Amino acid sequence: MVLLCAVIASSTQSPAFDFTVDPAKGLEVKVRGVSVVRGSWFQFYAPGWKKGYYSSRWNKQSVRQVDADTVETSFTSGPASGRATYRRVGNRLEVVHELDWKSADPALAELNAGMIWLTPFEGGEAKLDGRVRLLPDLAPVGDMSKRQIGTPALETVLAGPFMQLKMTAPTPMITFDARRYNQDWAEGAPLYWAGFGSVELDSSRSTRIAYTYEFEPKARQTAPDKKLELSRLQMPEGMIAPEERPILIPKPSQSALDWGTTVTVSGLWNFPAGLPKVFEVFKAELAKRYIMPKLNPADGRLDFDGGMSNMRLKPGSYRISIRPGAVSVLGQDEEGFLNGIYRLAQLVHVKSGKLVLPTGEIEDEPSTDFRGVHLFVGKDAPAFQKQLWNNVLRPLMFNKVVLQCERTSWRALPGGDGPITMKQDDLVKLFDFYRAIRVEPIPLIQSWGHAEWMFENGKNLDLAMDPKVPYALDVTKPDARKLIENIWDEAARVLKPKTIHFGLDEVDMRGFPKSAERVSSMWETHLPFLGSLAKKQNAKMMLWGDKGLAPGEAVDAALGDSTAHAARRRAAIPKGAMIADWHYKADEKHTTFLKSLQIWKADGLQPVASTWYRPENVVGFFTAAGVERAGALQTTWAGYESNEANMIKNANQFSVMVLAADYAWSARGEKLKELNYRFDDVFARMYSQKPLPVNYEPVETFGRGTTFRVGGVTFNELEQTQLIGLSPASFNAPSALEFAMESSPKELALALTCESGEDAGAVISNLVIEYATGPATRLPIVYGNQVASADAGNLPVGGITKDAVTNWRVTTTGKPIKRLRIESKSSSAGLRLVGLSVVPSK
Repeated sequence: MVLLCAVIASSTQSPAFDFTVDPAKGLEVKVRGVSVVRGSWFQFYAPGWKKGYYSSRWNKQSVRQVDADTVETSFTSGPASGRATYRRVGNRLEVVHELDWKSADPALAELNAGMIWLTPFEGGEAKLDGRVRLLPDLAPVGDMSKRQIGTPALETVLAGPFMQLKMTAPTPMITFDARRYNQDWAEGAPLYWAGFGSVELDSSRSTRIAYTYEFEPKARQTAPDKKLELSRLQMPEGMIAPEERPILIPKPSQSALDWGTTVTVSGLWNFPAGLPKVFEVFKAELAKRYIMPKLNPADGRLDFDGGMSNMRLKPGSYRISIRPGAVSVLGQDEEGFLNGIYRLAQLVHVKSGKLVLPTGEIEDEPSTDFRGVHLFVGKDAPAFQKQLWNNVLRPLMFNKVVLQCERTSWRALPGGDGPITMKQDDLVKLFDFYRAIRVEPIPLIQSWGHAEWMFENGKNLDLAMDPKVPYALDVTKPDARKLIENIWDEAARVLKPKTIHFGLDEVDMRGFPKSAERVSSMWETHLPFLGSLAKKQNAKMMLWGDKGLAPGEAVDAALGDSTAHAARRRAAIPKGAMIADWHYKADEKHTTFLKSLQIWKADGLQPVASTWYRPENVVGFFTAAGVERAGALQTTWAGYESNEANMIKNANQFSVMVLAADYAWSARGEKLKELNYRFDDVFARMYSQKPLPVNYEPVETFGRGTTFRVGGVTFNELEQTQLIGLSPASFNAPSALEFAMESSPKELALALTCESGEDAGAVISNLVIEYATGPATRLPIVYGNQVASADAGNLPVGGITKDAVTNWRVTTTGKPIKRLRIESKSSSAGLRLVGLSVVPSK
């Protein structure tokens, strides 16, 4: 009876950890609310990484919850298939994979057993088969071999102040430090990679890989919620716009400005008749940044003149002349006139308590006519993209947007809507918005490979190259070509594009027989067909370029199989077509990227240098584009759906657009270390900008600590406002702060920081505003938006940051506030309220 009771008690105890297996992300483990394993994956590939056959990062697995402690997964993709079982036994997680490869071609597997979150182990040690070593504070530099923690081990133990993690396997596991590793999954995240590399696959039998996790958390006592009594202090000089010369982005081609001799911009201005809308842009740009001072006749009136004039400059060019009492803005065309207005607003700055412009002239023209970004669509795309373009991209003089919009409600594809499908009417309105701001919208609809969207909900499987792996259309089938034609006819009718992008990257990556000849022969019939569709719509043709370059003809993304096949494919592309020549190598040397641009031009095609998020890639490739007079396109691959949440999760892909705008326009040539700005700081200031007064305005600040200023607002540093985290100072800190407010501000300004990195987009706390009457307001504090740790790879996008402290400005209802409360939602972030100020209602 005693033994039976012991067994029952053991079985009803709470598990030592929680785990889930996501169809795409893989294994995720939390120990007492703290993330420890943040994903896992595996991939099949040809020796030497010559070709990837399957990756669980890009293809979802089937997941079945067997019981509370057991999960099974499975997948099938062509010759690759497999199964896995995850079983929780006490404080252990036992995992077994079985991988199958049914092909005569040799293949290897790489299995990431887990991306281990470093935060719970910082300052701790590793023990590899009994050999102890301290975990490094700083990330090493170099490839995987230089980052390995010791040698592969049968037993690896990571121990920190929060817990101990033991990993065991019958064959040695690799553990390496992936912080700032040059891979998209690692950048900006404090991760260790644990798993197995170069596992040989045998086509005659299953390959078994097994390993066990053992989790041992340490004792922790969380303090009760803390109620603060904060003293209130009036700050007459509490809030003001900084007095600093603006950084000109993009760099002008010719500038002769006298920053010492200025003219006052007082709001007493006279705009020319007939062009009020364009000059309203100037006023709107100032209103985003400044609370305009009261009109003062003593400052004098400023007369504006401008319009369009043939200055024999490139399209998009402009000329600005500023002299006492008068400003002139001329554009080579409508786009150039608007560029000049945005630049004029950028020149306005604060000096001696007034808004001023430097005197002198700017004559500026772009290095290329095509300066674009690549975005997706989605249900939340219109509102998000309008803020992105109005606040950041259009003022930086981008003039093209490639909208990957196949996931739209097309009448030609009934029943094909999915969870991220956009309404067609919303897409039409979004195209209208772009044209109104003088940006050409270019629809991208994948018209061969990457066609999963055509097979949504099991539709059109009879048109797939492989119905079991519905990825590529069989474009030899008349019905497949007719479906493509019908969709493009509909898209052209409602969107009225001048250029259409057919996609065509990686067309044979999945669900396609391994045959370069098959790809080339299909290419030679399909490309003229697509060219005829573009001609029918009186539109220019555009496509990705990877299948038209052979290995050695480009630095990477040369998937043309051989020189002969690549040449055949280029020859099949209608002359004059635009080629989005994508290469993502992080290399500042422009000579690295010249060859592919020159090959496209030699074959009568128009290359557009297409970059991704790595700054070195942007600098090198866009400088090469300037040399070769090619276009420039900044690509984003952020969740395949366009919204603010995905931007926060992939902030590095968006903040680099500032750098891309600069080099696309100017091809300025400087190296990254020579620039006088930090592009993620510029992006955050522009995207989240809120106006500041030109002259001091009062704030009420709480606490009596050291005074500091962030984002134009003065704070006093608060004490005893640390929330729970994993450092010695926060390990037993409270999970909530609460303090009486008894104020009726129009705005709150919170100075926030946190100790440890989290997943970008994770809600780490909530700010609760309790009003004297009416419902409370609950606002999420999101990692990567309102706050980030000091070692984060990107600054938060939702405020202005200085020394790892972010000023988050919150507009309130103006009603009396009874109480503020900050509730932690993370046991590891270690959020701290550094300062609090309020802007009183007038």
